[in-house]
Amino acid sequence: MLTAEQLMTDAGLRPTKARTAVLNTLLNSTTALSHTDILAALQGVEIDRVTVYRVLDWLLESSLIHKISSDDRAWKFQLNAPKRSYRSAEPGRTDHLGLLNNHGHAHLHCQQCGTVLCIHELAAHIPQSLFDTYRVSNIEISLKGLCLDCQKP
Repeated sequence: MLTAEQLMTDAGLRPTKARTAVLNTLLNSTTALSHTDILAALQGVEIDRVTVYRVLDWLLESSLIHKISSDDRAWKFQLNAPKRSYRSAEPGRTDHLGLLNNHGHAHLHCQQCGTVLCIHELAAHIPQSLFDTYRVSNIEISLKGLCLDCQKP
């Protein structure tokens, strides 16, 4: 498994102590985390809440993570899967490249505890004809229900 430093370096980005700490937190999590969750996980590390917001924005802009809207109106963040295009590649056409930054996979949202899991195996398969007539800026697929822990009596 790649480290936070390796992910940033491989992407041609400069790792800093704060960026590495936040990205390591997301790397080590099995679920999407809110800003508050990340701050709690970084307790004991010298990093303030504003720096965490700035690092999350930088990681989003750098396409290393994506954000997910949760039912409580708080953003949750998770590491991106390897980039892939969600429309067929056509020689000479680059108008779809903006979609590479969108994760385009499904999310499982637990309606009881708020846990959000990414399901990379369930990705959007969109017909080329849609992209010929409509400029897509975001792809979201959400499945809502109860996680295993919340199903227990």
